Amino acid sequence: MVGARQRRFHLDQGGHSITVVWEAGRRRAELLVDGKVVAVARTTPGATTELCGEIAEPERVLRPFTVRLADLPDAEPLCAAVIEGRQYLMPLAPLTGQEQGRTEPPPPPRTPAELLARWRARLRRYARRHVRRRARRHRPR
Repeated sequence: MVGARQRRFHLDQGGHSITVVWEAGRRRAELLVDGKVVAVARTTPGATTELCGEIAEPERVLRPFTVRLADLPDAEPLCAAVIEGRQYLMPLAPLTGQEQGRTEPPPPPRTPAELLARWRARLRRYARRHVRRRARRHRPR
């Protein structure tokens, strides 16, 4: 899911990663636990959407939880996870570099010799331009 109005909420709980990816344009929300999609739901503007999932513990115990995504009119959406009766607010997480798109790569590092050659070339161009301008000003009319 990649879109202009995509939001991602993230929470680390008990060694597990809980993420909600919500895209308002497509009216769709996904619940991911440890990077795997466990629930998908259609959202309605101005309403609360519930997504249910489970966290698997090492003792093979499943802990069910619910995530509530509230799309409030004229406000930022809110997301909260309810785990074992306790409610945790899920903060809005920045998108990864891959989801944001490519940025311009940094310039390559310069050696002192390259910098000196570049400086000399600029100085030569400046000197030529200055000589030409001066010659134009002092032409006989």
